[in-house]
Amino acid sequence: MRYRYQKVHHLLSDYVKTVLVAEGFAKGEDNNLPLFTNGMPALLCRTAKTPTGIEDIVQLSIFGKSTLREDWALQKNETTIAYFFKPFALATVFNLPAAQLIKAPITLSNWNAHKTNALKTQLTFAETTEKKNEALESLLLLQLKQQQRECEVIRYSTDKIMLNSGKEILPEILRELNLTERTFQRVFKKFVGISPVQYRRICQFKISFDQLRNGQFDTLGDVAYNTGFADQSHFIRSFKEFTEITPKEYRKSGLKRK
Repeated sequence: MRYRYQKVHHLLSDYVKTVLVAEGFAKGEDNNLPLFTNGMPALLCRTAKTPTGIEDIVQLSIFGKSTLREDWALQKNETTIAYFFKPFALATVFNLPAAQLIKAPITLSNWNAHKTNALKTQLTFAETTEKKNEALESLLLLQLKQQQRECEVIRYSTDKIMLNSGKEILPEILRELNLTERTFQRVFKKFVGISPVQYRRICQFKISFDQLRNGQFDTLGDVAYNTGFADQSHFIRSFKEFTEITPKEYRKSGLKRK
C-alpha cells in the first residue's frame, strides 16, 4: 500500500486540512499512516475494483472523531480517499449537529440518500483515483455553497474567539456578522457542540494556561490582565474550575496529581 496527498481545492482550503489517498495496488516503502489522522474529523471513501473494471463502493462514511485503523487495511484492488477537516468544519459543511457526529460514524446514505446515490454513480464509473477525488470534491463544493453562511459564521467566530477570548468578543462578533444573539447561539451550539460562552471560557483558560506554563508573566495579575479576566481572583477561580488546583499549586507541582 502507498499513501499520498492530494492538493485541496482552493475553495475548500478554509475547511479541509488535507486529503489523504491510499492505494492498495501501489507499492510503497511504508504502510504506516501519518499520526495526524488520529482524532481528526473526516469524510472517508473506500472503493474496490471488480474484475470487470467497475468500482464497488465499500464505504462512504463521516467520522466526527477519527477514522479507524481497520479502514486503512486495504486489499490490492482497493482505494481509500479521506478528506480531513479542520475543527468544527465537518459538522457545518454537512449540516449535522456536532452532538450527533461525536457519537458514532455516520454512513453517508443515512445523511442524504439522494446526494449519496448521485455520488455513488460517479464513483462507480470513475476510471482513476483522480476521477474519484473529483467526485468527492464536487460534493463538498456543493455542500459548501449550500451551507456557505453557516460555514462562514462558525469559521470566523471560532477563529476570532481563539485569538481574543475576552468577554467583549461575543458582542463584537454579533455586530460584525450582523446576527441576533439568539441566531448566533443556535447556530454555534449546533455545529460546535457547546455555547459561545462556554467556548470563549475554554479558549480563555487555554491562553492563560499556556502563559502560566511557559512563564510568560511577572505576576498572576499580569496573566489575568493579558487574557481578559476581570481580575486575578477571577483567573484563579477559572483555573481551579478547569484543573481542580490553583495556579500557585500548579506552579509548584504541576498537574501530576490529576
